[in-house]
Amino acid sequence: MQRTTVLVTLVIATIVALALLYFLLQPKAPSWPTIQPAVNTTQSQQKQNATQPKTKPLTIIATIEASQGGRVLANGTETAAWNSSRPFILVLEAVPERCMALDYWLVNDTILGERRLNLTIAGNTTIKAFFAKPRYTLIIKANATGAVVQINSDNYTLPASISVPACSTLEVKPLETPLYKPLNNTLKITVNSDTNIMLYYRQKSINSIQILINDKPQEVEVKLAPFIKSNGTIETTSDGLIHIKGSVFIYIYVPWNFTRVIVQADIKPLRDPNGFMVGRICDWNSDKISYYKSFYDVTSVEFQGRMPVGVSHFGYFSGKRYEFEKPGAIYIFASDVEAWVKIEAYP
Repeated sequence: MQRTTVLVTLVIATIVALALLYFLLQPKAPSWPTIQPAVNTTQSQQKQNATQPKTKPLTIIATIEASQGGRVLANGTETAAWNSSRPFILVLEAVPERCMALDYWLVNDTILGERRLNLTIAGNTTIKAFFAKPRYTLIIKANATGAVVQINSDNYTLPASISVPACSTLEVKPLETPLYKPLNNTLKITVNSDTNIMLYYRQKSINSIQILINDKPQEVEVKLAPFIKSNGTIETTSDGLIHIKGSVFIYIYVPWNFTRVIVQADIKPLRDPNGFMVGRICDWNSDKISYYKSFYDVTSVEFQGRMPVGVSHFGYFSGKRYEFEKPGAIYIFASDVEAWVKIEAYP
C-alpha cells in the first residue's frame, strides 16, 4: 500500500514539473502602452492653466477726500478708498455742513461743479470735494428812494443790494433823515439764502438848513417844493455843505437883502438822464424868475440880486407866483444825482 502511494506521488510531481517546464520555455507576449485621459478642450482657460504660473491682474484704485465743511457719499457710503481689477462706477454726492456749500470737485486735474457725479473709474483716480461758505444777496427796497438804513455799523441809501456770507446775522435799522421818518422797527435777520426786505417811510417836512452867511454857518428856512415829489436825501455838514442824493426840489430862503449869493456844486450823475438846476427868485414886483441850468459845465454860479453873472446858460420864466416863492429864495432842482452844494451869501 505504501509503495502504491509513493508511486502516485512521483507521477503527480513529474506531471507538475513537466507543465512548469513547458510554460517556462514558451516565448513572452509583447506589453501594451498605458492610455492617458484626453484633455477637455471645452474647459475654461483658467482651469486649463490651473497648474501653470499666473500673472497678477492690475488693480484700479480710487481715493476720495473732502475739505473742511462737508463730506462725500460714494455709492451711499463714506468709504474713502475703492479698488477693483475691472472698471467700476462711483455715484458721488457732496454733503455740505450747515452754512457751507460745494465749491467744486477736483477729479485728477479736472474741475467739475455738479453736486452729484456719476463716474466710471477705469484707472487710478483721485477725487476731492472742496467746500466753501457761500455768499447771498440781501436786497433792501423802500417806498421812498433815497431813504437810509443802517446794517450793523454801515449806512446804505436805498434801494441797496448787499452781498453777505451765509448765516450772517444782521441788524437792519431804518434811519430818520431830514426828508423821511421810518415806519419800521429794527429788524434782526439771519441770512441763509437770497433775501428781499421792503421798508416803509413817511416823507416829512424839512424846516431848516445851513448855509454860509458872511463866511459863518447859519441856519435858514428851507421848504420842499409842494407840487413835486422828492425821493432823495438832504443832509448838512458842520462846514456848511449840503449833501443831496437822489431827486429833490427845494427852496432855500436866503434873505433878499443878501444881494450876492454864490452857489458851488460838485455833482456826480447817478444815472442818465440827469439834471441839476439852480436859480434865484425875483422880487415880488417882478413876475419873472431867473434860473440857471446845465450846471455840469461849471462848478459855481454867482447871483447879483436875481441875475446870474459870469455864465452863459440862464433864462427866465413867468407865470403864477406862489406864496412859497419868496424873494431871494434859492431853489435847487436835482434829478438822479449826488451833489455837494455850498451856498455863500453876502450883503
